[in-house]
Amino acid sequence: MRHTLATGLCGTLVAGALVTAGGILAVPASAAGSGVVYVSPTGKSGNPGTQSKPVKTLADVRSVLASRQNPPTVTVLFKGGTYKLPQYRWKNWTARSVTFKPQPGTGAPVFDGAKRQEYWLVVDPTRTKLTFSGLRLTRYTKGGIMLRGTGTADSRRVIGATIKSMRFTNIGGAHSGYAAVHLNYARNTTITGNIFRNLVNEGCPGCMHAVYFADQSNNNTVSGGTYSKVSGDAIRAADYSNGNKVRGGSYSRTGTKAVFSAWRLRRDTRCSHGNVFYTTARHSTSYRGGTIPTVLDGADDSTTPCTPRAVVRKNP
Repeated sequence: MRHTLATGLCGTLVAGALVTAGGILAVPASAAGSGVVYVSPTGKSGNPGTQSKPVKTLADVRSVLASRQNPPTVTVLFKGGTYKLPQYRWKNWTARSVTFKPQPGTGAPVFDGAKRQEYWLVVDPTRTKLTFSGLRLTRYTKGGIMLRGTGTADSRRVIGATIKSMRFTNIGGAHSGYAAVHLNYARNTTITGNIFRNLVNEGCPGCMHAVYFADQSNNNTVSGGTYSKVSGDAIRAADYSNGNKVRGGSYSRTGTKAVFSAWRLRRDTRCSHGNVFYTTARHSTSYRGGTIPTVLDGADDSTTPCTPRAVVRKNP
């Protein structure tokens, strides 16, 4: 699966200042070296990213950090309001950790894909520890956040991300979609306390998931959260994704096959293993109102489901 993704321009450092299309980005001495960047729906490219002069996009954030000599620890604070921005591709950021969260006291930041953008953010392989907290993503056609590793070597994975207290709503396109949180070759991701609501594909019911472990995404954890009106199985593992754990959560009108399904695709030569749903529930209500099991091993037509089972239920 390949997508054409929008990227931001970083500018060029000249004598310690960042040259952008609009000229020299002036950075106050108090902000130099700081890892805190302020973003606002009314911010402007070329601003220094301070609270009084915020920027508007993640491309702007990257330019600001470059002007500050790329501090190792970064916090991006989004002012409350609605953002309608192009899809962004996270690539080659050098910080050890980056946290994205609301600016306190300003309300909820809402990122609106307007049913035109595929994802809010696509993350290429990185060792940066990413944390997403308290943001709201809505009206994207294929998903909200995609951690898109490219292989099993650590240098080709997305490792150690945290996605917590987020709200994903009204995501899905007319014909295809993946998941609000879509993992490819991702490892040790923590997904906790999120809200997933109205994740639906109009022309392909059953394709849209809340969380999708794909392409050998291993040892990720999902805990708690609310899942309602999800046309596909709330959580799915495929492509030899192993050791993923799900604990608890509230599920209402989600799934076509199960709450947590492990699926064997036609191309798979190996079966996933070690995926566990810790719950006392054995059944749940499907997207269309029927009864489905909490866990299920399935397979594409003409493909044999995995034996022993790729996903199992265990009491907490």
